[in-house]
Formats: sequence, C-alpha cells, structure tokens
Amino acid sequence: MEKKILLGGAAALLLVGNMYATPANAAIDLSIGGEAKLTADMSECGPAGKTDVSNANELYNAITGKSIAADALDAEITWLEVTVADADDLKDWDTEDGPCAGVDRSGIDWGFGKKLTIGASGTLANGLEVSFGDEINLTDVDKEEGAFDLTLGGAFGSLQFKDAAPSAVDAAMVTGKKDLDVRGTNLGAHNTETSGSAGMGILWTAPSMGDLDLYVSWAPNSGNAGLDNAAYENTFGIGAVMNASGVTIGAGYEAASADATYGKCKVVAQTDLVADDAGYGTGGGSTAAFVDHVFGGDYCGDQTLMYIGATMDAADIAFSAGYSVLDTDEADHTVLSIGASTTVSAYDVSIDYRANTKDYEFAGVEDTQSVIAVGLGTSLGDGVDLGLSFSTSDLDLASEATIAGDTNYYFAEASLTVGF
Repeated sequence: MEKKILLGGAAALLLVGNMYATPANAAIDLSIGGEAKLTADMSECGPAGKTDVSNANELYNAITGKSIAADALDAEITWLEVTVADADDLKDWDTEDGPCAGVDRSGIDWGFGKKLTIGASGTLANGLEVSFGDEINLTDVDKEEGAFDLTLGGAFGSLQFKDAAPSAVDAAMVTGKKDLDVRGTNLGAHNTETSGSAGMGILWTAPSMGDLDLYVSWAPNSGNAGLDNAAYENTFGIGAVMNASGVTIGAGYEAASADATYGKCKVVAQTDLVADDAGYGTGGGSTAAFVDHVFGGDYCGDQTLMYIGATMDAADIAFSAGYSVLDTDEADHTVLSIGASTTVSAYDVSIDYRANTKDYEFAGVEDTQSVIAVGLGTSLGDGVDLGLSFSTSDLDLASEATIAGDTNYYFAEASLTVGF
C-alpha cells in the first residue's frame, strides 16, 4: 500500500530549496509517495537437458518433419538458400542449454524493490487542469532519465503527453496489464502498444459520454528526434471503454506502418547464418537464434495490435477476461487471459490463467506457454502489506524440439511491502 503526502505550492517549493516565493493561492499541489519491498523467491524448472543438435538440418527436420534439401526452407525464403552442405557447416555449434539452465535453486533467492512517486496537479483560474507524474525506480535510476508524463485537462477532455507514447489500447485495457512472474523463458503479458509507440506521443481522452469513454492516441515519430530515419512515423490508435449493466468492456486497436527503408525486418545473410561463431542473435550459434532467423521470429515491420476485454462483479467475486493479438510482418503474439479475485475476511485472494502463443512467419512453427497463478495478500497495518504468490507454467519452444516433452516451471514468492 502506498500513501502520499500532499503539499501546497509554497510548501513544495520550500521543500526543494526555498528558492522562490509563491502566492498563498497557488493552484498546484505536490504529492510524494513511495514503496519499499522485500521478496523471498523459490523456483524449480525441468527437464533441464541440453539441445542435442549435430547440425541445422537435423533441427529443421525435427521442427517441421521435412528436410532442408527437399524443401529449401519453403519457396518464400529463397534469400536463405540453405543446402545440406551449408547446414553441415553448423555442426559444431555451441548449442544452448534448455530453458531451465541456471533456473533451479536449492535455497531462497532474496530480492528487493524501492521506488518514489511524485505528482503535481491542480486547476488554474481559467479552468485548465494540469497534472504531472513520475515514478522513480531506485533500483534502475538510469531508466528514469527519459521518463515524462504531463496531462492537460478541461472541457475538451484531456491531453496526455508521455514518452514511450501512451496508447489508446493501453488506456482501454480494463483487464489490467500485469505479467505473471515466471522464471526462465516467458512469452509475456498482453501487449499494450506496437513498436510505433516507442517515442513521445499524445493520448486524447474525449469528454465523458455517460457510460462510454473514448481514447485516441498518436505517436509522431518512434525515434523521438523528428528525423526521417525513424522506423515508424504517425502511429495511430483508438480505444473505448463502456459500462453496461455491471459489465465493463474495453477494446482498442493500433496500427504502425514501418518505413520502407528503416523499418523493414532484417534479412540474415547466408554467410552470417553458417558462421560457427555467428554474430547474430543472442548468444551466437544457439538453436533459438536459428529458429528466429530461419522461421521468422522477430516482431518487426508493419504492425497492428487488437485488444478486447471485460470485467464484471458477481456477488463478492470480480471476474476478468482479455484477448489480444499483435500481428507483425514476421512473428505474431496472441494472449488469452482469465482471472478472478475476491476478499475473504482480511485476505485478498486471486487466481489468473494466461495462454500465450508466438507464431513464426514460416512453416507453421510456434511457441506456446500456459501459466496458472494464485495470490494471497493481507494488510499487517497501515501501509504494510504481506503477499504470497505461486505460479506454474508449461512451455513448449520450437527451438527445443529435440528435447522430449515440454518444460515445466513453478515459482513461489513471499513479499513484504511498506508504503509511505
């Protein structure tokens, strides 16, 4: 739980150095809050074998059931032109460990988090509403240097100016955006924006129309510098949230068109692919890098994002369900989430299910993951919370096709959070 201290305009300026005087009727109030969190984690993963691939032809055949020589990686991948001889050049790869490498633990993994939140807001004499907010993660201060979030409001609704552009899809995401903490490989939660929303952007929230809220977002340049070498320009999104008979429904759509020169998906040269000490992908000659490059596993090029979700309360239980699809020129990412939560006496209880699918561009190859997570939380006093969570995951990666069976994880965490 996070508490905030409200300071008037004069007190706020005194706090930062008493450099300026401020009138007694200053309209801007400052709020300061924060959080300190202690965590204790345990996890286990299995099976923990190595990928045993003597050459690329063997891996390709294991994934697709057809040989490279016979199929030439399908006619669409003529630029690669891999032959059996080329594949043999890869036979001495340093094959990567499976997803479980480095995940198993015999004891507790201690961790911590700490952050500060700062907000300033008020209504001016002319009726203009102004607000600024920032959350400073003290464990990663460098990341905060580019953070910016300023909102202007009035009869026109509100305009939010934010770095890492605010997306209308994100605004319409009524089911929440939380990821389910799973150690090892994790395909991720719902996507909240496309790659076109990487730079500064604007979110317009239309004046409320009863039970309907509308959102429109625009990110002018993903590179933030206004140069014509940005991968994406003029990314638009639209979203809506409607309340009807106790059910809240949210839907959003965003489209990003890649620049014909700078935003295209990268093509891997044959010489790069067959080099034993290849400089491509994470870790060089790994099976995961091979699958990404051969079958088209990058989220790149033209992109569209669609989301629809709903929440409702039945008695004392809150239900939620959401579905999102990120469609790109290469890989696509689909997420289905279902959740329920309730309060029993002084305890908050929740259960969540999420199914992820990463579809590669060629040959019908895909990665799949399903996660089930349960949570229990209670307050130990004003501003102090205790949380317990447990999740289990079943993961099937195309790059691990030569390992029998899926990969199974469990992850358990106890947390103590002090808010101020």
